[in-house]
Amino acid sequence: MKKILLVMFITLSALAINLQAENINMTDTDGKLYKVAANNNEIKIEGMEGKVVFIQFFGLNCPACKQEMPHLINLQTKYPKRLQIMAIEVQKHDKAPINAFKKEHGINYITFSNYDIGYMVRYIAEKSGWSGAIPFMIVIDSKGQVQFTQTGIVEEKKLEEYVEKFSK
Repeated sequence: MKKILLVMFITLSALAINLQAENINMTDTDGKLYKVAANNNEIKIEGMEGKVVFIQFFGLNCPACKQEMPHLINLQTKYPKRLQIMAIEVQKHDKAPINAFKKEHGINYITFSNYDIGYMVRYIAEKSGWSGAIPFMIVIDSKGQVQFTQTGIVEEKKLEEYVEKFSK
């Protein structure tokens, strides 16, 4: 009986730990701090309240990521009050090459280095089943609920539909 109770206690403790919210700090490549509260299917980012958020995993050496980039730039320009794109470079580059890449390609959205926010990347990977393929997109509605994830390029028209649908 003691063994059964011990197993039940350990199992319930593990479940309780899994259900707790994660408080994560993310510092972008320009040094700005974002506080994140993540819990199950919810990712709330301080300062992004009321906006649709696209979190994109990308790489500086990823051809598909470079192909998708102009769509993201266009959408960030078109919807500055309803959308925030946050791109996380996951090919292990530091801030300096990411910022140079950002300048070279005219990126107008927030970028992060996996070096600085690896915990957030691991959290998303664990919750979404992300396998490491890029580009990888997470769409979060204006209330902080994860609505969609996709590996591969998402067409600009589809992304625009997400902004329209999830900003209400």
